[in-house]
Amino acid sequence: MQQTDKGMPTVIIAANLNLKGGRSGCRGFLDYARSHGPWRCLLLTEGRAGEQLLTLKRLGVSGISVQNLSRRDAALVASMKVPVVLREPPPEMLVPGQPLADAPYVKVDSYGVGVLAANYYLARGYRSFAYVGETLGMYWAADRRRGFEDTLGKAGFGCAVYDKFSKRERRSWDAERPRMIRFLQKLPKPTAIFAAMDGRARLVLDACAEAGIGVPEEIAVLGVDDDPILCESSVPTLSSIRMGSFRRGQAAAEILDSLMHGRSVRQTNVVMEPLSVVTRESTGYDAMRDPVIARALRFIHSEAVRWRIGVEDVVQAAGGSRRYVELHFRKQLNASVRDVILRTKLEHVRALLEESNLSIGEIARQCGNMNESHLAVLFKKATGLSMRDYRKRNREPPDD
Repeated sequence: MQQTDKGMPTVIIAANLNLKGGRSGCRGFLDYARSHGPWRCLLLTEGRAGEQLLTLKRLGVSGISVQNLSRRDAALVASMKVPVVLREPPPEMLVPGQPLADAPYVKVDSYGVGVLAANYYLARGYRSFAYVGETLGMYWAADRRRGFEDTLGKAGFGCAVYDKFSKRERRSWDAERPRMIRFLQKLPKPTAIFAAMDGRARLVLDACAEAGIGVPEEIAVLGVDDDPILCESSVPTLSSIRMGSFRRGQAAAEILDSLMHGRSVRQTNVVMEPLSVVTRESTGYDAMRDPVIARALRFIHSEAVRWRIGVEDVVQAAGGSRRYVELHFRKQLNASVRDVILRTKLEHVRALLEESNLSIGEIARQCGNMNESHLAVLFKKATGLSMRDYRKRNREPPDD
């Protein structure tokens, strides 16, 4: 392993910091480096104005972690004969004969992202679905679409698809907007839309606003990446899938650390599941045409995360009989009222474990003063992990 004069390894990190995933992955990598270093980390960003080129061969590089490279740059990296770990490599980088085809990699399960989106909507009672693609035909978007469509198909539902962009539409939102609006207007209401990424989901919201389509009453919208700038500034605020980029950055650094020090690597090609859905205003329980069940679900969604509510509380808020509510929960959601209360509460617990530093006891208190031990048992039964292990695996600090 090549090192600096002080014995400190020099590591190159190439990342696209324009996207939230690139920023979070880089932060995860640096978090590992700080904990297991010291390393001298040199960051190369893609397309950053004013950035000067670094001559890698003159830097005494010990290891390299990259996202996407041209064949020429990949050949240069491979020629340096140092450990390389790829992050989110496109399929063409892994084709036999490519310079870095045999390099270990860490990436998200893009197909699993679509599965998560479909199951999220199905659990909320939606019965009409659509997918909105991105304009460049990226491989990960195709995987997300397949996961979404396949999961819906297994549940007996179809999916409308919005894609196939003209050259003019790929360049200009003004050129695309009229077609997007026509597509949205023709969808049955309510429909749940899964967009390939937050930026595309934001445009769906804009098109709905221009067309006078209510969100989430008529159209629900879910994005991917959980970029706080896009999601929190949207009107309504945008629900999105948290991808776990921080932990993938940590995993890439851990593999590189082992390779640089000649240690065996337990798993060289790592594919990680996305974390969870962050629910905001753009998705909801308005998919139910039955007003009684819709009221019941909205009550559970708003109150179950804070208070200890029971079936009778839900029935009273819904304005129907207990028999009617229980029967139609089973019929329309394939779950009991108690099941939905618990599922909603555990979704909130997962979010707090992923996003906050609250103690387990404080999380239990915020979930309606639940008994900490009882909550721990329910959580482990649902996820297969203790709350502490779940936090250790999935904690993703927010962007600064």
